[in-house]
Amino acid sequence: MTARPAPSAGKSEAMLIISYGIPKSGSTLAYELVRGMLANAGFAQEFARDGEATATPPRRGAKRNFVPRLTREKIEELVETIGPNRRIAIKTHDDFDPAMFGWLEDLQQRGDIQVIASYRDPRDICLSLLDAAERARAREDGPKAFSHVQDLEHATEKVGRRLEEVRRWAALKGTLRIDYEELAFDTGKVIDKLERTLGIVCNREQVLRYAFSEALTQKNKAKPRRHEEELDDAQKKIMRRAFRAFLRNACEEDNQEWFDTYREKLLRSV
Repeated sequence: MTARPAPSAGKSEAMLIISYGIPKSGSTLAYELVRGMLANAGFAQEFARDGEATATPPRRGAKRNFVPRLTREKIEELVETIGPNRRIAIKTHDDFDPAMFGWLEDLQQRGDIQVIASYRDPRDICLSLLDAAERARAREDGPKAFSHVQDLEHATEKVGRRLEEVRRWAALKGTLRIDYEELAFDTGKVIDKLERTLGIVCNREQVLRYAFSEALTQKNKAKPRRHEEELDDAQKKIMRRAFRAFLRNACEEDNQEWFDTYREKLLRSV
């Protein structure tokens, strides 16, 4: 992908972009789209392994700029390492200590970080988890991630435990929330939002080619609202009940008040 010229050295453009999402929610696609847009706008995305920068490009299929554990110390280290005139995106599935909430907001308001929180209908995450588990168990060697997920009930319980952390990242003032349905099937709207949020302009054709054809995004079926066809009525009822609050407030209404109420609760508790 052809990058545009980097911004002038006289203007500080330092920023750590944290692309967060739970596994099988489209988080890799979200990260690669952000990464591709930054690179295209002139911000080289150096490879980092667990936050350690290196000049060696990754082998195809390696996790790029993936940070599995985000502590306060790690974020401070990454922000300092970036230095002036760079914007580097990292991907994480990690939650953060609620005690860090106000501190992260301060960083975001100063422009030291920008959080991109991707999310997906949890019913579709469960189905994607089951696909990944089946493939993992079928492998004779190689990664066994998700192989322990046995059935829909197990997947529902596993995903349900993580939805609060999605809400926590998304409740930070200034976080850009990205819905998988829009990310995967109406990507131009997401690019509009990312350009405004990051203050960049990119070549959309090049970025889309990178994100959907060149980057390894770990997609499964890449179908919209797959639960509508793949779940029976009883399963739909059970999962609707299990995920009711998140479905209504995040997926259906994008209810800012729901996130703001949680934000105020977190700020009062620290």
